Amino acid sequence: MTNEKNICFSPLRTNMRLGILSDAHGNVEAFRLGLQILAEAHAEVIYFLGDAVGYIPDAGVVGLLQKGNIRSIRGNHDDMLIHQVATAEQDAIYRHRETSTALNPAERRFLETLPLKTEFHSDGIATLFVHGSPTDPLTGYIYPDSDLSEFSEINADVVFMGHTHHPFVRRFDRKLFVNVGSCGLPRGQDLRGSVCVFDVAERRAQIIRFDISKCCQRILSQYSLSPPVTSLLSRCAQYTGSSGLEE
Repeated sequence: MTNEKNICFSPLRTNMRLGILSDAHGNVEAFRLGLQILAEAHAEVIYFLGDAVGYIPDAGVVGLLQKGNIRSIRGNHDDMLIHQVATAEQDAIYRHRETSTALNPAERRFLETLPLKTEFHSDGIATLFVHGSPTDPLTGYIYPDSDLSEFSEINADVVFMGHTHHPFVRRFDRKLFVNVGSCGLPRGQDLRGSVCVFDVAERRAQIIRFDISKCCQRILSQYSLSPPVTSLLSRCAQYTGSSGLEE
């Protein structure tokens, strides 16, 4: 039996391939490229793990999620934009207010109704999707070297998350933990975008990295952004590399 909480979609089959991406942060072109890569990898159902907005004042990703058949959850930047809690100093970096004015009523309602997490159970396997961490779905941080022992007792066999912009696949205590990274604003040494493909039957996750340098070049030519965001996008724009799978 397959069932899914917090969101109304058709049930998943045990032999499906899922595509998961996260943290677009207004980089619409990179988000579209991530979706294209997942389609080429034969992903049948797509999940988005939050942060459609933030840093780049473009609401286009929200519109694509709202109109597309993409199972989405809320990220911390989506939540801050909804509640308009950023200070003026923060908003000079986040650009939430500017992005908010670009949302139409349907897109705003879509963001407001996004769940903090979603999960499905299939053949005795529980899979959890969050933006942050299993115990702090909105703002928890899990990095490639984070201690996973505190999650030993969670009621999930597979956990997908984003938020840190650092992708990894790790097994710990018979559980699979996957951070899918960021499709639109990667951080760290490898500044390619990332998405994830998950084979439900084999319980196997693979990270796919892809070049977003041209996407970032066009953003820099279009927007005047805060110095830290401009610096990161400049490094992304200069970082080139072939697309490829990582375990």
